Amino acid sequence: MTADEASKIAQACFQGCPTIVLGSGASMPHGLPSMGDLSTYLRKNIEVEDGAERDAWLLVKTALANGDHLEAALEGKTLPASLLSKIVGLTWRCVNDKDKLLLHVAAANDGNFALGRLLVSMLSSTNNEVQVVTTNYDRVAEFACNSKNVLFQTGFAPGYIQKWESTGGVKFRHAAKPSRVVKIWKVHGSLDWFRTADERTIGLPVFELPSAEHYTPLIVTPGLNKYEKTYEDPFRTTINGADAALKNASAFLCVGFGFRDQHIHPKIIERCREKNVPTVVLARTLTNEAKDFLRNKAGTNYLGIERSATGSRVFSPTSPDGAEVTTLELWSLDGFNNLVL
Repeated sequence: MTADEASKIAQACFQGCPTIVLGSGASMPHGLPSMGDLSTYLRKNIEVEDGAERDAWLLVKTALANGDHLEAALEGKTLPASLLSKIVGLTWRCVNDKDKLLLHVAAANDGNFALGRLLVSMLSSTNNEVQVVTTNYDRVAEFACNSKNVLFQTGFAPGYIQKWESTGGVKFRHAAKPSRVVKIWKVHGSLDWFRTADERTIGLPVFELPSAEHYTPLIVTPGLNKYEKTYEDPFRTTINGADAALKNASAFLCVGFGFRDQHIHPKIIERCREKNVPTVVLARTLTNEAKDFLRNKAGTNYLGIERSATGSRVFSPTSPDGAEVTTLELWSLDGFNNLVL
């Protein structure tokens, strides 16, 4: 496997106008926390009451201490509503602190968004829409669009107090033609989504957590609870939109996605099985689940790249166990852009 051979698969993916799937690894290069960082933040900052809260949190802490990642540590455990509320609030603060810093960087110099560079290139051809599916709460995808003056939709009408419209409900036009737009499907919610005390769903572009008495962050934390919350809007409509984007994808570009989320990766597997679409998976370190997907479920038209001591390790149908390529940073989105743009 050479960089040129990897480039051919990457080009096929790019030319197919891939549905882009973003996991936490896509945001980490911008300073956003990893799942491990979030786990550490929760353990350091959570304050539990004696009784049910303390007992439930002890189970989570024990699982984390035994090596479980945060998703596994929280999954299957019945947590008191008061403890869940604390986890949601701390999760919001942990991600928001770094998201706010990135806003200042983006406002000062447009930031260095490889995603923005890729999106504007995809929209410069005949494509009128690009689909982005993400499990992230942060606004990296939105900032990336802003950096290249690309319109985006997340399901809320524009404004300071944003009403839930569902993605596609608001139409943008440039003269007589529909504007080109990036549809961002945030299946686990967003830092700027809230439920009001009177049960309304609104978007507030804020960087300080509003009063818990009046607003609840609409973010779905790891664990079993996330599947319970997704039966209601905005999650239901957002997941349906994400499902359609995945089901109809002509290619996939997965960045920093661990293939641990039942909302997303089964649809990717299904599409690869049906159409054998070009699929590229980029990560600093591919999870075991991602490697299993590539080897057994991605079809015969895939490329997986992770960092290695000598440059990058590339997985493909001809090198299912990986092959070393000396090209540095090939595993990053910047590296992908260098292959296709």
